Amino acid sequence: MSLTIDFDKFNKAGLKTILKKFETDGLPVDDIEATNKAKRESGFLIKTATLVFSSGQKLMVKAKAGGGIFQVKLNGKVIPIKAVDDIDKAIGEVATHVKANEPAFLKQREKQAGIVKIPKLKPVNTSVAAQIETLSATVEQLKGTNENIRTETTAQMGQASELQTQLSALETQLKDEKAKTDKLNLEIETLKNAQEGGA
Repeated sequence: MSLTIDFDKFNKAGLKTILKKFETDGLPVDDIEATNKAKRESGFLIKTATLVFSSGQKLMVKAKAGGGIFQVKLNGKVIPIKAVDDIDKAIGEVATHVKANEPAFLKQREKQAGIVKIPKLKPVNTSVAAQIETLSATVEQLKGTNENIRTETTAQMGQASELQTQLSALETQLKDEKAKTDKLNLEIETLKNAQEGGA
């Protein structure tokens, strides 16, 4: 049975068969945002749904009244779909785009998070040379991250040392001022006593 888009139920329930198709293609959908509200765009009545895949990639699908696809965006970028009226083929095209974009998307997300991920190696599928190459690249990446942290720590230590010097200087100044104040208080007390004695 070929897939169809139910324009009247363009929501989580109505898109179940589409989600199942993606899952079969190895792209499970974690969430779906769909209001089932129609809007007019370029003379067409359009409904929009956003699918969030397990990897975090977002697919926005705009459907036309009648069940054809109006536009598809992957992570905010329009992707060309040839079979707009054949949903089976269209989903296949979309799945290909999502899979092809996954490595770059995950790499970008890791970069933004600032995390260096140690790759899990599968000895059965990977040659020793390839494993060494992957691990070497990861070691270099970790070295770079470590160097950045060291530089930052050194800079912060320098700032801390400077602040400590300033603090010590202020403490010495405060001690001097206190000594002066004590001396003045003593002089005032001596003068008072002298005046009282004279009176």
